[in-house]
Amino acid sequence: MSNAMDGVTARLRGWCSRVVLVLVALGSVALVGCQRDEADASAYTLGFEDWMPRYNQYIEEWLVEQVTQSEQRKQALQQELNDASDDAVQTRLQGELESVERELAKLEFRQEIGEYFSVKSEADLPQGLDWQDGKGVPEMGDPRAIKGGTLNRDIRSFPATVRRFGKNANHSFRGELYDNIGMGLVGRHPITEEFFGILAESWAISEDGRTVYYKLRKEATYSDGVPVVARDYLVFSYLRLSDNVKAPFFKSYLREQYANFTSYGDHALSVTLPEAKPLMPLFASVSPAPSHFYQEYGPDFVQRYQWRVEPTTGAYTVREGDIQKGRSIKLSRVKDWWAKDLPQLKYGYNVDYIIYHVIQDDSKSFELFRVGKLDYYPVSQPELWYEKTEIEPVFQGYIEKATFYNIYPRVPRGFYLNVIKAPLDDLDVRVGFAYAMHVQKVIDALFRGDYDRLESFSEGYGSFTNDAIRARRFSIGKAREHFAQAGYTTAGSDGILRNAAGERLEIEVTFPNVAFLPKMMAIFREEAHKCGLDLVLDGQEATLSYKKTMEKLHMVNFGGWGVTPPFPRYHQFFHSSNAFGDDGKPRAQTNNLNSYADPRMDHVSMTVRNARTEDELREAALEAQQIVHDEVLFVPTYVSPYRRVAYWRWLQWPNSEWMEFADPKTYDPLESYYYWIDDSVKQETLKAKRTGQVFPEQIHVFDRYRNGIVRDEAAREEGADE
Repeated sequence: MSNAMDGVTARLRGWCSRVVLVLVALGSVALVGCQRDEADASAYTLGFEDWMPRYNQYIEEWLVEQVTQSEQRKQALQQELNDASDDAVQTRLQGELESVERELAKLEFRQEIGEYFSVKSEADLPQGLDWQDGKGVPEMGDPRAIKGGTLNRDIRSFPATVRRFGKNANHSFRGELYDNIGMGLVGRHPITEEFFGILAESWAISEDGRTVYYKLRKEATYSDGVPVVARDYLVFSYLRLSDNVKAPFFKSYLREQYANFTSYGDHALSVTLPEAKPLMPLFASVSPAPSHFYQEYGPDFVQRYQWRVEPTTGAYTVREGDIQKGRSIKLSRVKDWWAKDLPQLKYGYNVDYIIYHVIQDDSKSFELFRVGKLDYYPVSQPELWYEKTEIEPVFQGYIEKATFYNIYPRVPRGFYLNVIKAPLDDLDVRVGFAYAMHVQKVIDALFRGDYDRLESFSEGYGSFTNDAIRARRFSIGKAREHFAQAGYTTAGSDGILRNAAGERLEIEVTFPNVAFLPKMMAIFREEAHKCGLDLVLDGQEATLSYKKTMEKLHMVNFGGWGVTPPFPRYHQFFHSSNAFGDDGKPRAQTNNLNSYADPRMDHVSMTVRNARTEDELREAALEAQQIVHDEVLFVPTYVSPYRRVAYWRWLQWPNSEWMEFADPKTYDPLESYYYWIDDSVKQETLKAKRTGQVFPEQIHVFDRYRNGIVRDEAAREEGADE
C-alpha cells in the first residue's frame, strides 16, 4: 500500500507527495454545494463564485458550533480536574485541558480573521512584509544533462481513472501523472535545505507566523499554455469541498487545517493556518487547479472527467491520443516549459517522453528490460540483484547496476493489527504475536541478510524518530508467556494453543498475493507455529486485499504505506476520528487500519499535526511512536537503506557538487527527474550489440548520503575513515 496526498506539495521541495491518495474521513458533515441537474455541458459553469459565500457562511456557523463544544468540554475537564485526586488522572486531565484550550484559541483566531475565502486586489497586500526570493540557492542536477530521448518504464496495472481526485483516483499512478510532476509555490534544496521559489517568485511570512504571502510568477502557465492565476488556488479547495465529489479527507483537512485563502488580483495570494507551523513556506504551500479545465465541473464530475488529464504546471503532460487503455500511458515534455530556466530545475526533466507500459507479469517485464525494450528496472530484491541480473548484457557492460543510498523516511512495512478483532483485542495476544514473528529469518532467507530490521513505525525522520524503540525479536518463550497470560495455555494435537473454551489461537493475515510475499508469509507461519500460533494466510489479488483492508474486515494486514518528509504523521493512522463513525461502527476508507481509539493518542497525533515549533512536534512524535510500540498496533519487519537499480548504459545520472546519482531525498531515483538519455551512447551500445563489441562491466555504489548529508568533504572523509 502507499499513499499520496493530492498535490498539496510537490516533489522537488523535498516534501514530495508520492504513492497513493490518503483517504481519511474526519466526520460526516454535509457541506453546502452547488447542485445542478443539467446534463448538457453547455449549461455548466464552474460555479465557484456562487458557492464561495455559502461555504464562508457554513464555516462561520461551524466555528460557532466548535467554539461552543470546546467551551463546554473545557468546563467539564476543569470540573473533572478539580475533583480528581489521583496524580496520574490529574496529569491526563491537565493535558487534555491544555489541548482543548489550544484548540479553542485556534477557533477564536479564525473567528477574528473572518471569511475562509477572500478575494481582494493586489493593492490590498499588507505593507512592510519581508519578501524572500531564494536567489543564490545552488543549482541542482548536472550541467552535462542532455534534452531529448524516450524513457520506457513499466507499471503493473492500468489506472481506473486519470482524474486527479474523486472516486477511484486512489491509485499508485497518481504520482506519475500529477504529484511528482506538478510544481509547488516554493521548493527546498535537498542539501542546503534553503527555500527557493518555483511558482512563487517571492514569499513573505506575517508577523504572527500564521500567514504566508506569495507573489506568483507571471510567466507561469499550465501545460496547455493558460496562465496560472491566484484564483486557481481557491478553486483547488472548492473542487474538493463541494458536494459534487466525495473527498472525505479533503473536506475535513481543508476545513480544519486552513483558516483562510485570499487572492490579491491575479498574481498574489495568501494562505493562513490556524497556528504557525515549522517550515511555513512549505507547510502553507498548496496547488492550483486550472479553472478553465473544470468549467464542466458538476454533479456528474466523476463520469465526465474520468479520462480527462488535468493540465499540470510541471514539465510533462499527457497529450490527446497518448492513453492506450490497458496498455500504456505516454507523458510528453511540455514545449517551452515556463520553468525550464530556473536554476534548480533547468538540469532536470530532460527526456522528451516517458512511456509507462502495462506489464502485469514480473518475469515478462524483466525479459523486456533484458532485451532493451525497457530502460530501467528496480532490483533491490536480493534475488534480482544477485541472480537474475547475472546475465550477458550486464557482463558485456550494456546494462549497468547501482546501489544508491538515499535519505528518505522508511516505509512502515509490517503487520497492522486490527485491535477490535478478537483475540487481538487482548494486548497480551498482540505482544505474543509480535514475539512470534521471526523477521530475522525472513531477512536472512529471502533477502540474503542485506536488509535491516525496521525498529519502529517512523524511521528515517532524523530527530523526529524515537531511536530508543527496538522492535520485539522472535522469542518462543516470550510469545508463549504472553499467550498464556491471555488464557491460551493448552496445546492441541496440532501444536496450536487453546484457551479454556477450547478456542484455537489463530489469527488471519491479509496480504497482496504478489512477488515474494506468499513465500515470506509461509516462513512467518512456520515459525509462528512453534510459538503455538496458527497464522491463517489470506493472500489475495492486490486490489481485493486493499479493498478488504480499507473496509476494516481484516484481522491483520501486511503492507507498507508511502511516507514523505520532512515530518511523520499520525492523525490519519491512529486518531479515533478515523477509527469509528458516529454510529460506532468501524470507519471504512481511512488509514486507521488498527481501528484504534485512545484519548492520549488523539492528543499527541493532533499535537504533531498542529505543532507550532519543531521541538513541540518532536516531543509529540516520539510519544506517538512509543504508544504504537507499547500497544502493538504495528509490528515492524524489514527496511532497506538503499535502492538498487539496473539500467541500460544510455540512461545517464548526475554526478555534480550538489547531486550524486539522484536527489537524496527521493524514494526512487527516477523520481528526481534529473536523469537523461544520451542518444549517442544509445546508438553506440546498439551498434556494439550488433557487432559483438563489449564494454567493462559496471556495478556502482553511490553512498555519499549513506550516513546523512555531510556538506564538508573533509568531514565526510573523516567519517568514512571511522
